[in-house]
Amino acid sequence: MINCFDVVSMVIEDANNRFTPLWKVDNEKHDILKQYCEYMDKLSTDFNGMSFDVEIDEIQMTIKIVLECTDIIIEQPTHYFYELAKRTNKFGFSVSEDGNLNISFVFPSIWERV
Repeated sequence: MINCFDVVSMVIEDANNRFTPLWKVDNEKHDILKQYCEYMDKLSTDFNGMSFDVEIDEIQMTIKIVLECTDIIIEQPTHYFYELAKRTNKFGFSVSEDGNLNISFVFPSIWERV
């Protein structure tokens, strides 16, 4: 199974190489992002996730995580999906090239100016 934080970590490492020495990772924000990834992993398990795609907006410094899955059914208004969505800058749904569902979450930056 693909782990969200493993994918995120690879993209962050690449971004850090480009952002250094002007920006550095705020460890507290990094730890919070790791917690978000744990919820993304739960979503992936619940909704038969197939892949994670991660992008860094180098202007806004935000982190976009997209989960591709077959479908999403939320039966309870207290589902943790809503708590995760509250912590994003924005979230949305789209259809992948294969006709699957993409759930995208844009999380706040984890970087701070040096």
